[in-house]
Amino acid sequence: MDSRYRKLRLDDSVCHSERDGKHLFLQPNLPDWLVVNRNGAILLSRCDGQASLAEIVAPSSGLEILLPGAQALFSEAFRRGILVDCDSVPDDGFKIATPSGPALERPVLGSVYLKLTNQCNLHCSYCYARSGKTSDVLTFEDLELIAKGVSTISKSVEYVLSGGEPLLNPEALRFAEMVKASGNIVHILTNGTLIDKKNAERISRVADLVKISLDGSCEAVHSLTRGKGNFERAILAIDLLMELGSNVIIAMTVTRENRSNIPEMVSRFGSRLTFQPLFKAGRGQDKERLSLTGIEYYQALASVAGVAPMGMIGKTLESIRGRGVRRCALAEREISISETGDVYPCQLLHAPELKAGNIRELSLAEIYYESPVFRRLRGINVDALGKCSVCQLRYICGGACRARDFYEVGSIEEVGEFCEYEREAFINGIFDSVEL
Repeated sequence: MDSRYRKLRLDDSVCHSERDGKHLFLQPNLPDWLVVNRNGAILLSRCDGQASLAEIVAPSSGLEILLPGAQALFSEAFRRGILVDCDSVPDDGFKIATPSGPALERPVLGSVYLKLTNQCNLHCSYCYARSGKTSDVLTFEDLELIAKGVSTISKSVEYVLSGGEPLLNPEALRFAEMVKASGNIVHILTNGTLIDKKNAERISRVADLVKISLDGSCEAVHSLTRGKGNFERAILAIDLLMELGSNVIIAMTVTRENRSNIPEMVSRFGSRLTFQPLFKAGRGQDKERLSLTGIEYYQALASVAGVAPMGMIGKTLESIRGRGVRRCALAEREISISETGDVYPCQLLHAPELKAGNIRELSLAEIYYESPVFRRLRGINVDALGKCSVCQLRYICGGACRARDFYEVGSIEEVGEFCEYEREAFINGIFDSVEL
């Protein structure tokens, strides 16, 4: 059939929204989308399954002025599942999209978070790990056992060394060097205060990324939550590592007390700066005065020139488009091992009821593949979460962070209000990624 005489209509699930003259047509079930100008929106809105494409842009329709490019628009909208075929016979000019949602895949371990110790030389007011002065540590024998177990599950992973303060474990860098030599990636999450001229070069050689926590551009702001007297040491660490060519990222936890300092942080650190919201976990549970709602967090970032409320959102959207995601990484692409050897689904979910096993009692492969806890958690996806299952963005955000909801509403299988942040970030990210 000549494609000009095909009858198409907007798929029933397609959602439409408009911003600053741009019109978004979202197909939530793929997910996929199309952003067009007003003329494109008029053409798509006329696709009701009754009129053929030729009739829609015929002189009698009053839309003949829109004829140039109309065929390409209809074809693109059809390809992305925005339009569906009422004639059921495929046409060479149209490639059919099938809105069925992304498939669940076999778990592939990608990141292993190691809480080398829960000891810390700081006492941050909102520390989700409740880090303190004393703690068990993962010994080098423990770490060798973990590395051996990981190698039976995945050929290479991203090891994320955290704490507490990971550099308080005397075996931290020795272990990092061992797994790096085996072809793995090494990230270090640190407060930076223990990095000096004696160890900076060694850290720079072994770490693919060093993420340093810094909550303000000056002592006065940083010390509000992280204590007095450590700001300059953290800055020294950043400067030392940058001089050595290290991949340094600055992690700012955004709260009510420091959100006005975001412009200064951006001015000082530029693209090295990343943001994270305050989790209501650990010592942060009773810090209601510090926490922001999802909308407030989005606005705090969006209001600053040069800041993308969700970093790298363009690449994220492109990787999701037409493929989608149904769940977060916990217990599947990511696991976390505590200083006592207990295995959990992610670094933010070290709750007793979410313990999957202990590396000193079972092999890591047994825990990863056979733990009833992990099996249950892998069944949690956007189709099973009540609030997510009816959300138009479910396959774009994948249910966001289960740990955040665990602390917000008390259940890993319920969704809180902070997801307003993802909604604003993704919708606006789609609009911003298109130039008309």
